[in-house]
Amino acid sequence: MRDLSEVQRLPDLTDGIVRLRAPRENDRADTLRALNDETSARFLYRVPYPYASEDFDAWVETCATAWSEKRDAHWNIVAARDDAYLGGASLMIAEDRAAGELGYQVAPWARGRGVAAHAARLVRDWGLDDLGLERLEIHADADNIGSQRVALALGMRHEGLCRGYLTARGARRDYTLLAMKASDPRRPYVPLPVPDLSDGFVVVRPLCPDDAPAVAAACQDPLIQERCYLVPSPYTLADAEEFIAEARRTLVRGTAAQCAICAAADGELLGTINFVSHPEPETAETGYWVKREARGRGVAAAALRLVMAYAFNQVGIERLELMTETPNDVSQRLAQQVGFRREGLARAFLASRGERDRDLVDPAHGRIDQVLFALLRPEWEAARRG
Repeated sequence: MRDLSEVQRLPDLTDGIVRLRAPRENDRADTLRALNDETSARFLYRVPYPYASEDFDAWVETCATAWSEKRDAHWNIVAARDDAYLGGASLMIAEDRAAGELGYQVAPWARGRGVAAHAARLVRDWGLDDLGLERLEIHADADNIGSQRVALALGMRHEGLCRGYLTARGARRDYTLLAMKASDPRRPYVPLPVPDLSDGFVVVRPLCPDDAPAVAAACQDPLIQERCYLVPSPYTLADAEEFIAEARRTLVRGTAAQCAICAAADGELLGTINFVSHPEPETAETGYWVKREARGRGVAAAALRLVMAYAFNQVGIERLELMTETPNDVSQRLAQQVGFRREGLARAFLASRGERDRDLVDPAHGRIDQVLFALLRPEWEAARRG
């Protein structure tokens, strides 16, 4: 690593789209407006909230000495063409580890334009190339999906979940650690492609927070509660919100894609379908439910075919599994209809949920049997050919 005492002042950095420079007095109004945003308040635990004018004064004063005293680098992100305020970026260096923690925030009016990615790439390259750091890290709230996607776009990878990492705004929060070494490729890392699938009849897409009411309403159906092992009974809006929050976390981590099945015509949520990576290489599992009003219309078959193509074409797996409870004849017929083969009975596969499973439990062992179906890539390819 370079001798940091040689760096007397922080450079301005630019890629022609954004510029990183020191905070200025004329940033005051925009900074206050940006940092009093609810999303900023939720995820920026170091920033006071509500954010007042005196907080801005303290921040400018801190930035003036942060590099010389603590090896903390802070910039405002502005538009390269007109110096308009867009957010902030930072790099806090741990000299003993030759590592740096990268951070960024984007003003509400600038989100969705790639601002964070542009700024983060500038900081990444300055830290690795100019300072000679060996490692860069980003610590992000587990629910800050946007921040994690920026980290992945830099070439970082998820390294772990820090449970109960800190208290932010009165709540204990989990944080995820993403990092890269200096030798890692500086290209986007894609742990799992984001499903954006359609056949003109149904759309399969990632679940989003706005889906919670529709998911909660559909899961009032006793059949869904009975057939879907992980669906609580009774099912509440809070259950749906947590289900969707976890779906978003697992998708960005690359362990599973839990998706909404929607009508292509009007976007109505018809059910859900998942793709879950297995520890075994190139193997995954899928499962689904369809709400009562949409059954008998070919929704599940259409969604399954889309996920099969996603699994083999986009993800590149070799084996896709599907499991159903022994009495679920409808799902078993559907699995075979779309090309899966029955491989056998997984005895005592699931623990009993008590009275809720009274018709499913095998009396010989007190647990629930599952029927296993699987589809291999050569079989899927052969069926497509014809």
